[in-house]
Amino acid sequence: MKLSVVTPIYYDSSLAERFVEAVGKINYTPCILHEIIFVVDGGSSKDEEILKKIASDHSYVKVIFLSRNFGQHIALSAGYKASTGDYVCMINVDQQDPPKEILKLLHVIVKEPDTGVVYGLRNERKDSFAKSWSSMLFNYILNKLTGDNTPLNVATLRVMSRKFVDSYNELTEKARYIPGLESWIGFDKKYIPIESQDRIEGKSSYNFRKRLNMAMESIVSFSDLPLRWSAYIGMLIAIIGFLSLIVLTFMKVYFIDFQSGYVSTIALILFVGGIQIFVVGLASIYIGRILKEVQNRPLYIVKDKINL
Repeated sequence: MKLSVVTPIYYDSSLAERFVEAVGKINYTPCILHEIIFVVDGGSSKDEEILKKIASDHSYVKVIFLSRNFGQHIALSAGYKASTGDYVCMINVDQQDPPKEILKLLHVIVKEPDTGVVYGLRNERKDSFAKSWSSMLFNYILNKLTGDNTPLNVATLRVMSRKFVDSYNELTEKARYIPGLESWIGFDKKYIPIESQDRIEGKSSYNFRKRLNMAMESIVSFSDLPLRWSAYIGMLIAIIGFLSLIVLTFMKVYFIDFQSGYVSTIALILFVGGIQIFVVGLASIYIGRILKEVQNRPLYIVKDKINL
């Protein structure tokens, strides 16, 4: 049986040579390492030079160069599409999830052929407190919105069956959040504890802004709950406003001669106006998503391929 390893590259090609060495020296019995597919998601000319040399030295190393930066999850989708192994592993080049941990996941999925995907669970995250906390908070919120039960400490590392990857490749939506799509596909899933470590070099390019954008994309893609909440909030404010009008009119006629309240009026207008803008903005995000799907542009553009 053949194993394909898919890895995205974005300005971190300097780690690729050590990654290939680490992945290549592992005995994957009962599988063989069939290919390592690097997907270069934009980047620089230096990335191209480094990866072209690595591919020329190792025939099993294959490279896909995308025409620009399409995002990590779309880059991985390109790698899944190009993979031909019986099992497909997704792992990052920084080796925070050590390549040797692939064996733990591979042994489980080989022994249990009905399993579609095996995920790694990090015993301890080696990220900063802010990144670890924000990642776990995001997973918690997404689980609540979608009704999923993905563990909060799930790792990037996973091994998938050929049937699972083929099912993923059939998906057509343009907005990609891989864990959400994997959850939607179904199949049996397993979670195996793995060790983690610090990045072997450099700093992650996945900053807070990118994580925030991914969080918004993911929530909009997999749940209409924010829209329903907006409707509920609007109904609640309308009911409160109507009841307040009745109460104030009754008190004005029978009890109290109110003096004009400039501050309270402005505060109320700002509050209701803010809710309206929020609801319109939220609806616009969903409409923008519909526009992207209707345009039906290709998910990515391949500029060049090596050994494929």
